[in-house]
Amino acid sequence: MKKMRIGLILMAIVLIVFGWGAYKEKEQKQQINTIINKQDEVNQIEVKDQRIDKVIFSTKNDSAQYKEKYPLSHIDKLDKADRKLFKDKADYIITYKINSKVLYSVEILCLKNKDDSISTKLKPFLFESKGKTYMIYWTEQNKILEQSENTQKLLGNL
Repeated sequence: MKKMRIGLILMAIVLIVFGWGAYKEKEQKQQINTIINKQDEVNQIEVKDQRIDKVIFSTKNDSAQYKEKYPLSHIDKLDKADRKLFKDKADYIITYKINSKVLYSVEILCLKNKDDSISTKLKPFLFESKGKTYMIYWTEQNKILEQSENTQKLLGNL
């Protein structure tokens, strides 16, 4: 009887863990779909400099030139080992808004040392701006986004 009870408890724990994983995956897919479907509606982009904790750039209503056509075209999970190659605190946070309501935010992480060995998986996600190597990190989902011309242009104009 006692073994049966322990078995049922273990089975319940396993089911809860799998259920939680399925829920998180579904939530992530919904968030990605929302971003893709509403990207055309983005009318404001803000860049916050984390070093001085201040918004240093805002497009107000002229966001078209910096808006991404395909914002999540190539995303991947960021491994802990790869995360350690970058500074702990992001240099910038870019927030995409629709009518002053946040659609999503990404962090711009700076590579600590250019001499570090970078995995081939990570290389497509890196880009250069003003002599530094950066990566776009979607903190909320622990994902990295492939760099794009518009994000590079935005950072280059700061």
